[in-house]
Parts: sequence; C-alpha cells; structure tokens
Amino acid sequence: MSDNLNYEQLSSEYNLLMNVLEVSVSKHLADEHFTCIWANDYYYQMIRYSKEEYEARFHNHPDEFFANNPEGWQIITEKVRASIANRENSCTAYIPMLYPNGEKYWVKLKSVYTDEYIDGCRVSYTTMTDITEMMQTRLEKEQHFQRVFEQVSQEQDMLMSALNVSVSKHLMDEHFTCIRANEFYYQLIGYTKEECHSIFHDHVDEFFANNPDSWNILHKKIEATIADNDDSYSVFLPMYYPNGSVYWVKLVGFFTDEYIDGRQVTYATMVNVTDMLQIQKERTIAYDNIPGFIVKYRVTPDSLLMLEASDRIRNLFDVKDPSSADPLRVLAPESRELMQEQFSHLRSREHFEATLHMKDKSDQDRWFQASFSCIDTIAADPVYLAVFIDITDVTVLRELRCKLEERTEMLNNALDKAEKANLAKSDFLSRMSHDIRTPMNAIVGMTKIAFSHIKEPEKMEDCLKKIELSSQHLLSLINDVLDMSKIESGKITPNISPMLLPELIENVVIIMQPDIKAKNQQFSVRLQNVIHENIYCDALRLRQAFINILSNACKFTPMGGSIAMDIEECAAEEADRAVYTFTFADTGIGINPEFVDKIFDAFSREYDSRMEQAEGTGLGMAITKKVMDMLGGTVSVESQVGRGTTFTVVLPVQIGRITPADIQLPHARVLIADADREVCESSSRFLEECGIPADWAVSGHEALSKAEEAHASGGDYRAVILDGQLTDISGVDTARLIREKTGDASPILAISAYDWSDIEPAAKAAGVRGFLQKPLFRSTLAASLKKYLLDQDTDQTEDVQKQSFDFTGKTFLLADDNELNREIAEVLLTSTGAVIDSVCNGFQCVEKFAGSPEGYYNLILMDIQMPQMNGYTATQKIRDLSRSDARTVPILAMTADAFSEDIEAAMAVGMNAHLAKPLDINLVIRTISRFLNR
Repeated sequence: MSDNLNYEQLSSEYNLLMNVLEVSVSKHLADEHFTCIWANDYYYQMIRYSKEEYEARFHNHPDEFFANNPEGWQIITEKVRASIANRENSCTAYIPMLYPNGEKYWVKLKSVYTDEYIDGCRVSYTTMTDITEMMQTRLEKEQHFQRVFEQVSQEQDMLMSALNVSVSKHLMDEHFTCIRANEFYYQLIGYTKEECHSIFHDHVDEFFANNPDSWNILHKKIEATIADNDDSYSVFLPMYYPNGSVYWVKLVGFFTDEYIDGRQVTYATMVNVTDMLQIQKERTIAYDNIPGFIVKYRVTPDSLLMLEASDRIRNLFDVKDPSSADPLRVLAPESRELMQEQFSHLRSREHFEATLHMKDKSDQDRWFQASFSCIDTIAADPVYLAVFIDITDVTVLRELRCKLEERTEMLNNALDKAEKANLAKSDFLSRMSHDIRTPMNAIVGMTKIAFSHIKEPEKMEDCLKKIELSSQHLLSLINDVLDMSKIESGKITPNISPMLLPELIENVVIIMQPDIKAKNQQFSVRLQNVIHENIYCDALRLRQAFINILSNACKFTPMGGSIAMDIEECAAEEADRAVYTFTFADTGIGINPEFVDKIFDAFSREYDSRMEQAEGTGLGMAITKKVMDMLGGTVSVESQVGRGTTFTVVLPVQIGRITPADIQLPHARVLIADADREVCESSSRFLEECGIPADWAVSGHEALSKAEEAHASGGDYRAVILDGQLTDISGVDTARLIREKTGDASPILAISAYDWSDIEPAAKAAGVRGFLQKPLFRSTLAASLKKYLLDQDTDQTEDVQKQSFDFTGKTFLLADDNELNREIAEVLLTSTGAVIDSVCNGFQCVEKFAGSPEGYYNLILMDIQMPQMNGYTATQKIRDLSRSDARTVPILAMTADAFSEDIEAAMAVGMNAHLAKPLDINLVIRTISRFLNR
C-alpha cells in the first residue's frame, strides 16, 4: 500500500515539475494511431485542447489530431519508422504544429521506446517543448544570409559584366541546362533572360539547334575532358546572333564538386574573340599577298628549326613538311655562312636583316631581303618571325623596298600590339579571377559554417564579421577597376575645394589603424614646419592616394615593423600657395629593382615568394600616380630589398589664411614628452612662437624629473603632454608617477597615433585628463590647451552630433528603385525618430511631394538611376512646382554614382548635397542634421 502511495506521490511531483518547466510528457502505444494513453497537464496546454475535448474529438488518437496538419504527421511517422527500422531506442524531430485557430507553432519532439507492452503494442514516452521563437530566429538569419549572398553575387556579376566576360552556371544533364547567368551572358548571345527561358527553356542544346556543328564541338570537348579526368576545358566556337550574323567566342568551363538534384554543376565563361580572329585573318591575307614568304623559326644552339611557313614557300622551294625541312639547304654558300655567323646574335634575341642568296626548286638563283624579329621563346630557345621579300627583279626593287619597310613595320606593330593586349588582358583576368574567388570563397565558406552553427551566437557573429570583411575586400577590387577605367577614359575631373589638412590626416589614420594594429606595427605621423592647415585640394582623391600607399606599406611590412608618415610644408613662389611633401617610409620587404620602374603601371604586381598572401588588382599605385598627375603633384618611390620602401608625394596647393585667434594661447609653461625627438622639437617650437615656454623630454623618467624640479621650485607646469609609448616606461606609468610626486597641479594630456580606447581606463585612473590624436597640428594643440587651461571647449562636435541624431517630428521622403536600399535607409533613419515615406521612382516622388501639404516634408533623399523618371529630372520638376517649399526643401542625392562629375550634375539640377553608396550612416546623419539645423 505504501509503495503505491509513494509511486503516486512521485508521479504527481514529476508531473508538477514538468508543468513548471513547460515540458509536455505523454505516453503512447506504437499502434497505427500512436494512441495517447496518458499525458501531463502541460501536454493539453501546449495543444490548447482540454483532456476532455481531446478524448471526445480525437479519441486520444494523434493521427486524428494531425488530420489538418499532414506535414507534421508525415515527419513524425517517417522518424518513428526509421528509428524502429534501425533498432534505435529513441528518435527526435522538429515538428510544425497548428493551434485550434490555425496559428502555426513549432515543437521539439523526443520519443523514447520502453520494454513495456500493452495489448501487444510497445509503449513509448514522448516529450515536447515549444521552439517557435528559436525557429523564427533561425528563419530570419537564413533570410539575412541569403540577402548577403545575393548582394555579393550581384557585385561579382557587375564586375564580370564590366569586363565583358560572360559567366554562367549549368547542370551536367542532357540539355546542359543554364540555371544562372550574369547580365553580359544574355548580351553576348543576343537574347534577353526572358527570351532564353520562353524560347529555349534555358536549355543550351535548344539554343544550338540552328548551330549543330558548334554544339557537337562543345559536346565532344566536354566528353573528352571527362574521359581524361580533367576539371576544365576551353574551346573556340562560332555563334549566331538572332539576325543570323556570325561571331566567335572563347568558352572556358570548369567542373565543381557541387551537385543539384544529382547533377554535377559546371561554370562557363565566354569572351567575344571575333576581333582577335579577324586580326589573325587579316594578317594571313597580308602574308599571302607579299612578294615572298614568311617563316617562323626556333633557333637552337646549332641550327634553325622551321615551325610554320606561309603557303608560297611551297611554290618556290621543294618543301612539303616545314617542320622537317632544313632551312640552310636552299641557301647559297655565302649566305649559309652568313646565317651561321649570326647564330650567337639570334640566340641573344637580336634583330637581324640581310640580303640572302637562294636556289629555288628549279635551281634558279633568287635573292631575298630577309628580316628576322624575335617574337617569343620556347624553353630557352628564341622564336623568330622571318619575312622574306623576293628582290630578284631588280627593276622593282626600289618600289618594293619602300613598301616592304612600311608593311613590315605595320605588321610587326600590329602583331606586337595584339600580343601585348592579349597578354595583358589574359594576365589581368587570370589575376582578377583568383582575387575575386578568394573573398567569394570566404563568403560562401563562412555562410556554410554559419548555417551549421545556427544555434551558436558567438560562432555566428564571427562568421558574419568575416563575411563583412570579405565583402568589403571584394567591393574594394570592384572600386579599383571602376576608378581606373574612369581615370583612363578621362571622365574624372578633380573637385578642388577648401579642406582641412588635420581632418584629412585624421581620417587616414582612423582608416589605417585596424590593419596596422592587427600586425602590431609601429606607426608615426610627424610634422615639419606645417603652418597652413586650410588648403584647396580634392580631399576624396588625396585621401584615396594616401590610403593606397599606406595600405601597401602595411601589407608588405612584417609583424612588428614600423611605418612613418612625414608632412612638410615649404613656401612656393606665389604668396597664396605652398608645396607640401608627404613621405611614407616603411621597414617592409622592399621592392625588387627590376619592378620599381613598373610599380605605377596599371595591372602590375610583383610576383615574389615573399608576397604569396598579398592580394589586389595591381591598380592601387597606378591610381595613385594618375591622381597625383590630375592634382598637379608627383609621386616617386625608392626601395631596398629587405630594408624597406619610401614613397614621396610632392603636392603644390593653394593655401587658406591663418586666423590669429585660432592660435592665441594663454601664457603657460608646458612640458612635452614624446619618444620622437622631432615631435618634441616641432611642438615646442610652435608653442614658443605663441609665447609659451616649453620644455620637452624623450623618456618617462626625464619627464618625471623635470616635473619634480618645477614642482619643487613652486612653478608647476600648467600642462603636461605625454606620448603613450616613451623610450623607457609607458605614458600611463609616467602620468601616475607625476601625480604621486606633484599632485593634481598640472592637467596631463595623452597623445597617440593609435586608438587609445584600450588604455583609456588605465590612463584616466593614472590621472590623465584628456587625449590628443597625433599628429599634433597647431590647431589641435591650441584647441586642447584652451580647453584644459581656460575651459574653452572649441570642439562642440560631440554635442552637435548627439543633438542631430534626434529627428523626432521630422518627415523625410525617400526615392529609390532598389527595395533593399530602401529597407536599409528606412531602418537606419527611422532609428533617429524620423518618419520615412518611400517611393520607387522619380515620377512617384514628384507626385508624392506635389500631393502633400506645404512644409510637410522636411527633406528628400533622392536616388539618381531610377525607372520612369531619374533623380535629376525629378529634382528639376520639384524645384519648378509653384509652392513655397519647392525651392527650399533640401534634396540630397543618394546614389552609387560617386565621381566628381556626378556631384556637379547633382548640384546643377538643384540638389543640395551628394551622398555616395554604400552609405556611411554617420556622414548621412551629419549631412541631414546640417540642413535641418540651418
């Protein structure tokens, strides 16, 4: 009796515990209904039927309960059958469920089979927990990953289309079905995506129905590649446009390890080579029409091997197979001797011309003017193209000689240009293919890893960060290619406007800090005689050039190395101009001497075992050189292998006026401590020019000693400025020691070229009152001393930014045809309190604004490239409306067109500012704030 009571008590307590933990527990028979013979209270709470309703409506039969949810029931039955067939003692499944009102929810179901049998049916226990929130989170993350992947794929397609390269993805089925292709694929074949789908059903064999010869060539090439166990192939194919005209393509395909529906996936690229083949055809025609013949030779150490020859050689000499013929056999003795004497020169790839005496197949004497030009090598043997002009008929010799020289030069130039162009393009495409696939591989790989760790937030965050970094790298490759294309075509013009040199340098330092910090490199920025900080220049292009140089310095400088940037101002001949010299020196691996002269060539990149991990387009330095030429400056380089590289930029600019109030300082005695003697001397010199006595030290102990001496004499320093890293002890330790010895008499300021957030808590605890960013421009030093000595805070940026972030009560009109771009802008701007009205094109934007009450919209964000009506036209129509706010409402261009001529075009139609995509949200908010607070 007591055992039964104990059992019932334990069962009651167990049920109570499961209910508290919100876990459903039920007992079932393994019959055709999976009959429920017992369940705890939470089982009925979870399915939202009472025990009585469940028994009355479903007779305790789960299959009847799942009658309106066949998907869930199928998952359960398949899992149970599989586990029983595999003789497993349990099974787990994730099941979609339906509440009585039809609302969907998810549960995790786990069944454990016991050794108990009732009426011959095995008994199992089942637990269910609600995982609806987890499944929703997983769905949202999967959707996010899909959007990221689609965006990166779109950027890759854009790059390939810009390079006129078709990229397509196919299944290895009987149709070679195309499942994805970039925009240029459809441009190349002459059909739209919709036409390919409706006419050919995306089947490549149907596209080739009117071109069976090319289809057979491609089909046989793929079969041969598979038979040879190769993973790639290439083939030249004639193709037909819809109007019947013929063009030629070079198709390169490679197989992947991906399978879809059991079919292997392959990628194919196509390039239009019609022009190249036309050049070859024209060259052949030219060869066949010259009064003579052309031969391609391989020059071995002791003989000439004939590789190819034009057909006319067979009419003159008894030559059936050029590859087995002896070229010296037809020469007269004196000409044979001459050719043998030239072997050493030909082996040295020297150009050679001579008149050669030969015997034709009729044993008649003939004289030929021969011109040998080295065009290639095979192994270590030079390959020559030799042109032989028949000058036997002396009466036409002079006329032929003139034509010969002209035509030979033309042919050689055409051949040289074609070969160089093809080589440069092939090399660039090969390199870009590798550099693009590297971040793409990281993106695809990290996406798969993230999906496999969907329940691990830390792992997911790590994957997202790496995907973001790889996306930024891919975007930088695209930007380099587009920038170089714009510069080369002369479509970029400098935007010369007032700018602050300290602000530019600060931006460059902030951008470079993460990479430099990651490699634990020492970075310093030093000023020499920099008096004028307001200059006129293109800040965007100048920053781009500096970042290109510093990125290379960081990339090719090893861990723990050093990078220094020196800025010097020199007077120019004109009073309102100055010459600035920016020197970038690193202790990196250096550049090989033979590559130094090529470093500013487009697409050039040094191939060196020391740089296997370095990636890039080879455009960074070419863009830097073009920018400097455009701005009227120069850039030069000096380098020693193993010791480092120095880039020097010399830039003459117009300077702004110095306002005396900007550098007026209180009378005070200041101590400066920095490990760099030049920083100490330049800062002290500036302070003394302003009437402030300044002492300096290069070590922490020296600074401490000077501070103690001043304190002991009753003349404490009014301010102490300490570098974060001194020669002996850190700046934080020096500050603490000064506080211990002298008390709080002097405010201590810390200076650093790095982000000081890592040392800020320790620095403040040691008595540091403020932080200064290197380099110490005069304005920076003056503003800091005013702030901490006179409580005159000249930098109100932080307060302004805090105020400008609150746009509550403001209504913005957003026009963008891209749904994803609209979503990003809406989310970011809504977080500031603003109300956002969105439209999809310029026509809707004009209509929306015209239909609103006057003053309703505080600001308009306008994309440029939109269907029906672009942003330029929409802006003009808004400005022309007959209402008071039409000419005053701020209109900001928000577009991927980011060149200076695009900015000028936006301003010309009445826009107020230009924001480049991808959007920098901080810049967007600051710009909006500037117009709202006017």
